[in-house]
This record gives sequence, C-alpha cells and structure tokens, in this order.
Amino acid sequence: MLVTVLTADGERVRARPPRDRTTPVIGDRVALVEDGGVSRVAEIARRERVFVRPNAQGGQLVAAHVDRLVIVTAVEPGPRPGLIDRMWIALGDQPIEVVLVLNKCDLPGTEAAAAELADHVAAGAELVRTSTKSGEGIAALGARLARGLSLLVGHSGVGKSSLINALVPSAALATGAVNALTAKGRHTTTVATCHALAPDHLIVDTPGVRAFPLEGLALAEVASRFPGIGAHAARCHFAHCLHEGEPGCAVEAPDSLVPAQRLSRYRTLISSLREEAALARGPKPGERRGREKGPPPRRR
Repeated sequence: MLVTVLTADGERVRARPPRDRTTPVIGDRVALVEDGGVSRVAEIARRERVFVRPNAQGGQLVAAHVDRLVIVTAVEPGPRPGLIDRMWIALGDQPIEVVLVLNKCDLPGTEAAAAELADHVAAGAELVRTSTKSGEGIAALGARLARGLSLLVGHSGVGKSSLINALVPSAALATGAVNALTAKGRHTTTVATCHALAPDHLIVDTPGVRAFPLEGLALAEVASRFPGIGAHAARCHFAHCLHEGEPGCAVEAPDSLVPAQRLSRYRTLISSLREEAALARGPKPGERRGREKGPPPRRR
C-alpha cells in the first residue's frame, strides 16, 4: 500500500508506509527518505488535535492536526441535531474550532433549518449558510477555511463534495442527489480525500454517515463533553454528575445558565446511548432471542 504525501512546495509524492507498519492518516506530518529508489515514510510526528470516531476497540483515527471540524448540514435532507452533538463530543476538550455549514440555502425551508441549529450556535459553533447553486456563502466559507486543516463531516446527501468542488474546482469529486423516496442521501464519497486551497490550507472530505456511535465513552464522559453543558458541569457537586437529579447539580439548578433546548437534547442523547448499549449487550440470560412466537395457525 502506498500513501500520498503533500510536500511543502505543493508536490504530491507516492511513498511507502513506515517499516513499523504504523498506518498514516490524513493530516499526519511526516519525514520522507529514499529507500531503493522509492520514497518511504521514515517518521510520523507526534499527533495532535485528532478526530477519532469512538468505538468499542478504542476508536478509529480519521485525521490528525485538525484545526477545525466543519459539520455540514443541509436544508434537504434536514439537520440532525443529535448527530451534530455526537460529532462535536468526539472532539473532547481539544482546541479544534467547530463550524456549522447549512448548505442548499436556495431551497424553501432555509429559515426553519437554521432555527434547528440555533442552540448549537449558542453553544459556541459558528454558522455559515451556503448554496452551490446560487453561490451564496461559498466565498465566505473559503475565507473561513483558508488556514490549516479543515475536516468536513456530515450525514449523507448534505453536499460536502459539491462544496469542495465549488471551493477547489480541480477536485472534480463525484456528487449525487438525495433519494426522492427516502429523503436520505446516497454515499458518493467512499474514502477520505484531501484537497489544497493552498499548500498549507487543506480541506478533507469524508464519507457521509447515517449514524455516529459513541461506543467506548462512558456516560459521565459524554456529560462532561456535551456542547453547551460541559463548561457548566464543572460546577456540579459530583465529578461524574449525569444531570439526572443528583444533589448539587449545577446544570439542573434553578439558576442554571444551560438553555432548556440544550438540556433536552442532552437527555435525548443519554437515553439513546443507554438503548444502544442495551442492544449491544444482547438479551439477558434466560430471555428468548428473536421474535416471540404466537399461537400455531388454525387448520382450515
């Protein structure tokens, strides 16, 4: 397997991975050596500001040295606030900016979609409205991403690839339409790809997702990371407070500064995570697996 390395002068070099079998990821900073006439990655610098998809095995590393997480949503298919929260939680307390993009703003329903994102903006995310058809917001988004490495994530069909084509026309990424029957996006991006606005301004497109599990994260960790709540949770009496009626909970206190919408979304997420964990554990001993059988059919 060869990897592609973007050099400081903008040249793309194909190279072999390190001999220790470490798998390079997008954003890695590496040193190259010549090895039998072929370039090889000799060293990978210490990884910082990483984006990891949590899983039961410890997490899937997606990219390193990420300066901002760009969560792309759209008017159609509409925003999924719970998915946004999960992706934001994956950052932990790393110094990575969060930018929300509301794409397809040429369509009816833009204001309603923007209202769905209002509490995320209040929690600290920046919102940029865009349309690749009308050109709205494309220049502003390009200027916003013109520093460091920007990682684009989002659910299928929101137009991440179309946005990159608008920002970097030479990318020529394949794009697809939303399924008219299900209103869900089709997967047109199957691997993460990196594109340069300039040698030191990189944009990474990632495959669209339908779900973003938070396996491997304890509920207390989710509570401490939840956008718009984590900072207030530091004042709770108990270090591992889940904001579910514990004594001295600062999040649920009468004078709490946590907006009701944020607290509601937090509770919805915690409930979903408990359900997902129960499904992953499977039925308890003695419980019947599969569908319950009804009475035998009557003979005619």
